[in-house]
Amino acid sequence: MGKKKYPKAIKYYSKAIKIDPENPTYRLNRAIANSALELWKDAEADASCAVELGDPPSVKSHYWLAKSRLRRGHIGEAKSALDDGLSAYPGESALAQLAKDIEKSQLEREQRAQRKLEENRKQASTSNRPDGTRTVVDQARALLAEGKVEEAVARLREITETQATGDAVRDQISAWSLLGKAHMQVKNWADAAEAFGKLVELEEATFSKNNKEEREALSNAYNNRGIAFKNAGQMQQAVQSLNSAYMQATNGDDKVATPQAAQILQNLAQCLRAQKRPIDAQRMYERALEVGHRLYGDDHASHALNHLCIARCLRDQGLIPDAIKQYVKAIQIWSEKDDKECLREMPEVPNAARLAEIREQCKIELAQLVTLMEQAKRMATSQSEDATTDGARAEGPAAQDVTEAEVGSNPEAAAK
Repeated sequence: MGKKKYPKAIKYYSKAIKIDPENPTYRLNRAIANSALELWKDAEADASCAVELGDPPSVKSHYWLAKSRLRRGHIGEAKSALDDGLSAYPGESALAQLAKDIEKSQLEREQRAQRKLEENRKQASTSNRPDGTRTVVDQARALLAEGKVEEAVARLREITETQATGDAVRDQISAWSLLGKAHMQVKNWADAAEAFGKLVELEEATFSKNNKEEREALSNAYNNRGIAFKNAGQMQQAVQSLNSAYMQATNGDDKVATPQAAQILQNLAQCLRAQKRPIDAQRMYERALEVGHRLYGDDHASHALNHLCIARCLRDQGLIPDAIKQYVKAIQIWSEKDDKECLREMPEVPNAARLAEIREQCKIELAQLVTLMEQAKRMATSQSEDATTDGARAEGPAAQDVTEAEVGSNPEAAAK
């Protein structure tokens, strides 16, 4: 903690908690480390435990529970936690300051709700449709949830084919985003890429790069377009789009570590490997792994996927011993966790059956490389024995003379 190496701090506090689960200090300190990485859900869980285990709870436990709930947008729950803290520590300045922050956030939320209400009223009064553009988007979203993709696409096409102005532009942004996702749902990759391309154009023209949420939304649009291009077989366009996604996600700063940045790096690596560029793909997977370590510490289950992909890149390059080491690392990480924990830490893996399939494939690929190494070793041994036998068959002095002559005239060949 003192060196601000928060992932390692989380790792060691987790071990301490396993040894002494009733100690509130370890929970509190892990909550603080999680908050430093902006992992607010985990921070809230630990701070809540620290409050429950404290006898009485410390002022810091109350503070970080309220703080984490506030940062998650749970203003009502944050206020409740803060009230408990103020009741126990009425003169605490940090709690008093946090009370002002909660009040400010509550006011901002009410103002946003008011603005949204006014926008809805304005949209309903100015729309050419009796139900309004936003309502059409909501209806299309409901149709998609019911699996009625064609009906949803037809409704969304009505909106996207019209020219939007003013406040209606943001509703059209929602329509293009939903249309792209609808095409992805039925694997119409070319249409999805086109829809996300229109979405990128609108967001580039509308959103502010200084607004973190809008920049993340733009990054997501570029990322989805990259995925659509990749599945459509347009790898160059996919790489370009994913590079733009990464630039928006990090704001041009490679030191930024977020789950979104890690996912984009993995998508980019997949495209590079499909282009037969295993060295470049390996670098992207290694960067994704580095981001993962900064976010989650050293033993997170998601690291195993990156190790598996790095192993495949090394295998593509013919670096078999290095590939084997990466396969082994992946298997070791998975073997230390149960299925439930693995799935929680790898949201991209849909279920236990798919997890088992990935693990088994990893073991199969490792076994194939180990077999390949053993065959190469046996072949080398056999060739060495053959060479020894052939040398023994030659006459001693004559063979020695020839060898010395060869060394004198061509030392490189003799070395080989």
